Amino acid sequence: MLRIMNCFYMDSVRDRALRLIRVIGPKRLSEKGGKNYDRWRNISSEKIRIGTEEIGILADSFPEYALWLVSGRVEPEHGHRSPEYDEANRNLPSQSAG
Repeated sequence: MLRIMNCFYMDSVRDRALRLIRVIGPKRLSEKGGKNYDRWRNISSEKIRIGTEEIGILADSFPEYALWLVSGRVEPEHGHRSPEYDEANRNLPSQSAG
């Protein structure tokens, strides 16, 4: 049972990493450092598998998404968001008291 749960967990981390790579884009990731454009593009298109090194680069480059990346949780009150959370907040109408 534990093995099945670990496989599911790893797939979830992988899926979130792929979503983040697609939101950020291979070009921007290669400019951030750590791996070249072709590597990020191939990961994004699922031609090659993402590794732990790339997960670390994503977490270091985008600390606001690190908790979500590894656990799927967001804690916006502590600065831990997800790309979906940020997108939803961008689409909210401006709340003005005036």
